[in-house]
Amino acid sequence: MALVLREAELNRREAALRRAEEARAEDEGSLARASSALEEELGLRLGALEQRERELEQALGAVEAQRERLEMVRAEYEVRREGLAERTREVEAERNRLRDEQAQLVCASLELEERKRAAESEVRAPAPVLAAPPARPADRTARVTPAPGTAPGPKDDADWWSKQLGSPLEAA
Repeated sequence: MALVLREAELNRREAALRRAEEARAEDEGSLARASSALEEELGLRLGALEQRERELEQALGAVEAQRERLEMVRAEYEVRREGLAERTREVEAERNRLRDEQAQLVCASLELEERKRAAESEVRAPAPVLAAPPARPADRTARVTPAPGTAPGPKDDADWWSKQLGSPLEAA
């Protein structure tokens, strides 16, 4: 019986060792599988990272190209703005010249109108009337109405002078 007990004890130890070896082999297999899964995941992450790097490089290239186009447009805008400023100065100078010419024309027109009026007034003005001989004192009191087209009489002459001087004639 001691032999049977000893044999059972050895069988138990061997079974425990086998189970331990199987567990270790199983653990090593699962570790190998786990490490291969981790390697696959790492490979996928590296591929995604490389893809993202390429996308960022493309985006940077696009931004740089856009910056260059913007600089070209800005330079073109500056050239156009300078051209417009020059054209504005030319138009201002032309407008000032035209204003000066228009002012000269208006002055010339006014001068011609004044000459025309002066010429017309000379044509319309009657010949100067010679003064009548001085009236006698008795005649001044009498009111005489001159006939149309004749020279004014003494009374009318006094009225005319009083209107011109603003007061009646008085002896000096």
